[in-house]
Amino acid sequence: MRALVVDDVPEIRELITVLLHGGGFRVDDVAESAEEAFLRLHLDDPSAAPTADVILLDVMLPGIDGIAACSRIKSDPRYRNVPVLMVTARQETASLQEAFAAGAADYIRKPVQKSELLARVRSALRLRPEPDRRLEPAPVRADGALTRTIHPDFLLPHRDLIEAILEAAAAGERSSPMALAIFAIDGQAGIRERSGADAADRLTGALADRLGREAGTIGDLLAHDGEGRLLTLLRRIQAPEAEERVRRALAAAAAPGLGEPAGIAAATVSAGLAWCPADLPGGLRELPGRALAALHAAANAGGGRLEVG
Repeated sequence: MRALVVDDVPEIRELITVLLHGGGFRVDDVAESAEEAFLRLHLDDPSAAPTADVILLDVMLPGIDGIAACSRIKSDPRYRNVPVLMVTARQETASLQEAFAAGAADYIRKPVQKSELLARVRSALRLRPEPDRRLEPAPVRADGALTRTIHPDFLLPHRDLIEAILEAAAAGERSSPMALAIFAIDGQAGIRERSGADAADRLTGALADRLGREAGTIGDLLAHDGEGRLLTLLRRIQAPEAEERVRRALAAAAAPGLGEPAGIAAATVSAGLAWCPADLPGGLRELPGRALAALHAAANAGGGRLEVG
C-alpha cells in the first residue's frame, strides 16, 4: 500500500514514515504543504493515475489547512475512495467534525504512537468503499465461502467489518462498552453431510432472518463469517443488558419452525457472548476469540443454550 505523508514539520514526517515502513507500508512520497500534496497527487492532471492508497494529512498546515486540503482531494474522483487520515494535536470536537465533513476517514493524535497509527490506517483501508467491486464477481474461497463481502443470500457483511470496528476502537484510550455474540446452528456439520450444503445454507439464512427481525438498538451490527456462524456486535451496552438481549434473540431464533425453509424437521441454536468494559479498550481485540470459545462450550454442553465467556 502506497502512503503519502503531509506535514510541515520534517521530524514528524520522518517519524510517520518510519512507523509506516515498520508496519509494512510503503511511503512513496512526502509533502510539507497542501499545495505540494496536490502536486504529488497530480490533482492538476485528471488523466494521471492515482499515486496514493492512503493519505496522512496534518490539520495545521501553512497556507491551505488540512481540512480544506482534504475537501479538495476528496473532490477528485480518483481519490474519492482513498482514505484520508487527519494527523492533529487539536482535540476540539468542532475541528474533527469539520474533518469528517470534508471526507476524512479517521484521525490520529500527536504525539503519534505506532500502535494507534498502524491500527487506524489498517482499519481505514479495510473499511474503504470500493464501488468498482460491485461490477466484479464476489471473491470466493476454495470451499465456496464468500469472504470480505456482502453475502448474496443473507445480505449481511462479512465479519471483517466487525473486526475492523473493534480494532479501531481498541486503538483509542477509551471506548464505549461493547459485546459480541456469535450464533450457530447446532450440529451444522452433520446437517450439511446429511441434507447437503444448500439445505445447511438455507438454515443459516433462516437464522439470519430471525436475528435480523429481533428488536435491537441502532448501532448494532449483524454479520456472517462464511462458516455458517452469525455475529452480532452490540455497542454502548453493559454486561447484564447484553446477556438479556442475547438470550431474547436466541429464544426467538430457535423458536419452532426454524428448519422449515431447509426441509429440516427440527434445529437448535447456540450462542457465545463476550463483553468488554469501556475502560479496557484493548480487550476489544479479544472479543471474537472469547465469544467463539463460549459458543464451542455451549455446543459441547448439549447445544440450544447461551454461554458467556
